[in-house]
Formats: sequence, C-alpha cells, structure tokens
Amino acid sequence: MSNVVSIRRAPSIAEPAKVAALVVAGSGGAAATTTTYGLATALRLGTGKNVTAVDSTTDGGNLLDRVGVGAVSADRSIDGLRSRMAVTSSGMVVVGSGDSGQMTDPAMVDMLLAGRDTARFYDVGTALRSSRLSPLIQSGAALVVVAPARSEPLSRMRSAMQWLASVYGQAVLDDTIVLVSHQMPSSPVDLAPIRDALAPRIAGFVEVPFDPELARPGIIDHRRLSASTIDAWTDALDVLGSLAAGSTDENSRSAGELA
Repeated sequence: MSNVVSIRRAPSIAEPAKVAALVVAGSGGAAATTTTYGLATALRLGTGKNVTAVDSTTDGGNLLDRVGVGAVSADRSIDGLRSRMAVTSSGMVVVGSGDSGQMTDPAMVDMLLAGRDTARFYDVGTALRSSRLSPLIQSGAALVVVAPARSEPLSRMRSAMQWLASVYGQAVLDDTIVLVSHQMPSSPVDLAPIRDALAPRIAGFVEVPFDPELARPGIIDHRRLSASTIDAWTDALDVLGSLAAGSTDENSRSAGELA
C-alpha cells in the first residue's frame, strides 16, 4: 500500500478546533462508528488540526479497536483515560469506551477536551435518549443522525428525529445533519423523496457512497478509503461549518442589540 496520500479539500470551517458534534444512530448497524471516525478523519486530513473521536456508546463499542494504530503522546493524553486512548492512521486521537454498559460521559469528556484546542466527535450509537447527552445537546453541539440506505432503519431514524423535536423543540433539527450510508453497491431505496421531505427541516442531508473498505473487518486505514467517501464526509463538515458560522453571526447580532 502506498503511503502517498493526496492533499484533501479543506472543509469550510472557520474554527475547526471549536467543532463539537454527536453522531447518533436511529437503529443498530447504522454506521455511527465509521461516521464518527470518518468526520474526524476528514477534518484532520483537511485542516491538519487536532481532532478527537470519543466512543460514548452504552454497550462498549469498538471504535478504538477499529481505528487505533499507535500510542497517544503524553501531551495529547487525558489523565484517567490514557489506557483507552490511541492515534489513528491519520493522526487524530480516539478515546475508547469504558466497561461494557458504562457509557463514557460525553459531557465530562467534553469539559476535559474543550481547553485542548481539539475538535470533538462523539459516537453515542443508539443512546440518543440518554440523559447524559442533554448537556451537550443543550449547549449547541451539532447532531449527526445516521442511517443505512434501507427502509426499516430509515423509518426508525424518522422516529428518532420526531422524538428529538418533541423533547428539544424543532430548533434542534435546524442544527441536525442527516447522513445516509450506502452499505451495498446499489441502493434498494429511492432516497430522493426522503431528502425532499427532510430538507426544509434540517441543516443538511448527505449520502456516503458504498466503500468496501468500511465493510471489511479489522483496523481501518484512511489510505485505503476511496476519495469519494472522504469527500462525502467533508461535505458533512461543510454543513457543520455553516452551522458554526450561523451561531457566530447570531451572537454578533445579539451583542449589537445589547450594546
């Protein structure tokens, strides 16, 4: 395998280190883990900035096992978590889950990471309704809701989004990205009606093409991924960037009104 990797397109994010996003799945097998890895990797490749991906699933997920390739340096480690931290092939840091059944508290980890000049992506799997996520959702962390391109999981995703709107209000969907992963070479579902129905209610809708590398067992090396896969993750990062820019503009308007 060649170690030469072309320079990736930089995502449109003014302040990459301030990115915080929760990747949630409407159903099992929705690719929340690979999406968390993918968004973090695309940001790392496109900006060269520090990026951290955190496994916060309730069932002791396999993010660390799938993507960790080397020991994390002392300056990037976190006291109490170093034994389950590693770096990936792209150089971003990954934090593994705790003991099975004990979700790594994303709000607590976010506090530890916030002052470290690093973007943060949290794989929370299907634990959307966990009370541990409320502080981050209410703080304005973006939501990336993922589903495979199959009818039943897409239906479950719709239920998850209805729950989000009922608990946090429609405004939370304004900061939500829907990412549909193609886990087969051809899609058994026509996504156009779904995209059209969701587009007015969410921040963005992104499709990730089928990539056989993501379907293989073992450690994922970003150098084996197709360019179109990384480009799709970068498209999702562009939406995150637009959300951050909108938040900054709103804060500036508020400050002007108060003045």
